[in-house]
Amino acid sequence: MKNNISLKTTLRMMVAGVALLGTTLATAAADEPDASIILKNPGSLKWEKTIPELGDRSPEYAILHSDPKTKLTTLMFRTPIPVHIPAHTHDLAETHVILVGGTHTFDSKGVRYNIENGGFFRAPGGVVHEAWLPAGSQTLNILESGWAVNWLREGPTVADADQYPPKEPQGN
Repeated sequence: MKNNISLKTTLRMMVAGVALLGTTLATAAADEPDASIILKNPGSLKWEKTIPELGDRSPEYAILHSDPKTKLTTLMFRTPIPVHIPAHTHDLAETHVILVGGTHTFDSKGVRYNIENGGFFRAPGGVVHEAWLPAGSQTLNILESGWAVNWLREGPTVADADQYPPKEPQGN
């Protein structure tokens, strides 16, 4: 007996087979982790000291992510002691989200900005600013121009350790 399956029936069977294979592959892919997802828990962060001479008292940062195309960089900062961050700028905007540690003080052109726990601060690129961070603070920082700082004089030194905001804004 001759098997007479029409071309139309054969095509339908092939399409159904491809659809079934596609569904099976999609289900398998759904079980695979997405390679674009980044997970970093506290124990996996690589902390770098900002003032190494201070040893364990040094403020630290950890890079959470840096996009090689856009240079957008997300960092976490923590300060075991109060510290002054000298006047500087960034080519593009910088954003701070205060996670813990009390009020952070920023000064730009003699204007004082006090950001509390859970607060948000964003300085556009090119804006000169300096900051005083309290002991025990932790912030999430987003630098749109990458991990690059344009210091007006020099970055934080041992002399910036244990510093609190002056009573009056500094003015430029």
